[in-house]
Amino acid sequence: MTADENKSAVQEFYDQWNSGIIDFERLVDENMKDHQPDREPGTGRDQFRHAIEGVMDAVPDSTWTTLRLIAEDDLVVCHNTWSGSYGGKVFRGVATPDGQRFCVEHIHVYRLSDGRIAEHWVVRDDLGMLQQIGAIATPG
Repeated sequence: MTADENKSAVQEFYDQWNSGIIDFERLVDENMKDHQPDREPGTGRDQFRHAIEGVMDAVPDSTWTTLRLIAEDDLVVCHNTWSGSYGGKVFRGVATPDGQRFCVEHIHVYRLSDGRIAEHWVVRDDLGMLQQIGAIATPG
């Protein structure tokens, strides 16, 4: 796959997320590896699906907006914003009042294989999100 085709696959993943239905079988490699800053890497499409569906459940009106999409060979970097209303369910160990809005920036790095997401790394603004939904106080 070309770098542009890989960028298109990553953008399609976010477009589908925004629509509320993701075709994991088509977009994610069966043996994908998911690197998250707060836990050991997870392996497998089903693990990734479970993690993403947990986020979708906690923030049902998630909107991902791509700011930059950069690709080289099999790697795609996506700088985006994630916004939505926190659904009031326990998410990343925190429960807060229903309906709290937030908007934070993320940077995701994807490695693709045969047009599917095979590996994922992320840098998230969890602190900003937790402050915006009222889970923790903003200093000052």
